[in-house]
Amino acid sequence: MKEYLRGVGDQAPQEKVVYQYWIVVLHLLQLGIAWNAIEDLTEQQLHLILGIDSAMKEQQAEQQARELAMNATLRR
Repeated sequence: MKEYLRGVGDQAPQEKVVYQYWIVVLHLLQLGIAWNAIEDLTEQQLHLILGIDSAMKEQQAEQQARELAMNATLRR
C-alpha cells in the first residue's frame, strides 16, 4: 500500500480527497464497523474512533517494545 500511496502526490487534489476517503472507509471496515454505521458517523465520531484506534495501536507497539527489551535482557 505504501508503494501505491507514493504516487498519490502526482494526482489532482480532488483525487487525493477521494483516495483518502476510501482509505478511511476501508480502515473502518477492517475495524469491523458496519457500512451502515459508517454512513451515519459524524465527523466528531469519526475522529474519536480513529483516535482511539491509533492510541490502541501505539499502546500495543509500546508493549511489544517492552517485551522485546525484557527478552533481550533475559538472554544476556
